[in-house]
Amino acid sequence: MQANESRRFVVLDFYRFVAALGVFIFHLKNIDKGISPAWNGSYGLFVDMFFILSGFVISYSYPASSTGMRSYLRFLVRRIARIYPLHLLTLLAFVALAWVGVAGPTSHTSFLDFIHNVFLVQAWGVTDHLSFNSPSWSISAELFCYLLFPLLMILATNVSPLMLAIIVAVSYAVLAHGHLPIWQERSEMYGANFDYGMLRALPSFLNGILLAILFKLSGKYRSKPLAIVGLAVFATSVLILNVFAKPDLAIILFSLAILLTAIGESAFKMFPGTVWLGRLGNTSYAIYMLHELLLILVFKPAWNGLELQPEAFPIFAVACCVVLTIAADITYSYIENPARKLIGRLAPKDSKPKSSASDALALAEAGQAANAR
Repeated sequence: MQANESRRFVVLDFYRFVAALGVFIFHLKNIDKGISPAWNGSYGLFVDMFFILSGFVISYSYPASSTGMRSYLRFLVRRIARIYPLHLLTLLAFVALAWVGVAGPTSHTSFLDFIHNVFLVQAWGVTDHLSFNSPSWSISAELFCYLLFPLLMILATNVSPLMLAIIVAVSYAVLAHGHLPIWQERSEMYGANFDYGMLRALPSFLNGILLAILFKLSGKYRSKPLAIVGLAVFATSVLILNVFAKPDLAIILFSLAILLTAIGESAFKMFPGTVWLGRLGNTSYAIYMLHELLLILVFKPAWNGLELQPEAFPIFAVACCVVLTIAADITYSYIENPARKLIGRLAPKDSKPKSSASDALALAEAGQAANAR
């Protein structure tokens, strides 16, 4: 394949689906303090995998010929069309819950909180708490990376891959272990959300750009067995995170899994299970954005109403994942995708004839979920 190749990475989509459910389980376990410590892993770190995947998919599919303000505005409109409709819908749902007195994951629902959420700046250090649909902080962090995307691409394309890798490693080291005043404890970056969560996203997003560059350089090394190796590395990361928190190790495993899987998957003309993997991938953003709402309205009342005990949590969690996935699939089909297409029409048109590279961007944006978060 060439640098302007057009492809959707359905296995990476599936990873995003698994990661979204992992974040959901990370929050679901809080419904009962007696739930086994085996479920108290670090699936919240899957959010960092979302940032890496976003950087990879967006930079891989972004046409190298797209320069100037017109292309930048087109990029921003398309990204906002992808993330904003469902964000606004869930925000309004939480506003309605606050209006009728239903308690959410946070008690912070002031007008100023609403403004922060409307403009997606709640992860930019402007507040000292989460509010409304709390997982949306990562969408705010994603937006920050989108705004910086041209600068990140200029950096990535004007240094060698080795130098970019060093920059990425230093960024992680400084932000996660530099004992910065904004994070008082070692590795506290990996728990950041409202407290400058956009800086948590930045090194991972840049990491994703690096992985996309390495993927494009991997032409002669692409072989199907690498997809199996990538799957094994990803499975290992899931198992490790279920036991204990090792953020730096998780980042390394996520990165290897994404790169190896992409290289291996690209050796297939049609990856087995493409349709279903792609469909599950489509649900990931809605899973991430809807899960707190359903946890409040459906899952927690069901747990309490059925008077379930902690030992029933594994079966309960599986049932909740099925229900959430179905709800997300419906949401994608009837809300997300139509809204994205509608808003996407507002994007400035290309001044040049459409190339296969811009076709690649359209394909990736249509298929790959944004964040999540």
